[in-house]
Amino acid sequence: MNPLLLGTREDVVGFALAGVAGAICNTADDVERAFSALKGDEIVILSPAAALLASDRIAEMQKSARGPMFVILPAR
Repeated sequence: MNPLLLGTREDVVGFALAGVAGAICNTADDVERAFSALKGDEIVILSPAAALLASDRIAEMQKSARGPMFVILPAR
């Protein structure tokens, strides 16, 4: 499983220092584009802001038996 971070610029830069790939997601369209690129075997780490932008889509994807695992970071 490959981790992928979706979040703010600061989140993506910080996780990149640990070798985790990421995508800057400031809008719901940004998050949707990132979800479209998922293969299904990733661990998707979301900042609280990114999780709010896509809460309905995350709930929909979690119902699937196959798909990514989601981890939402706690608010600072």
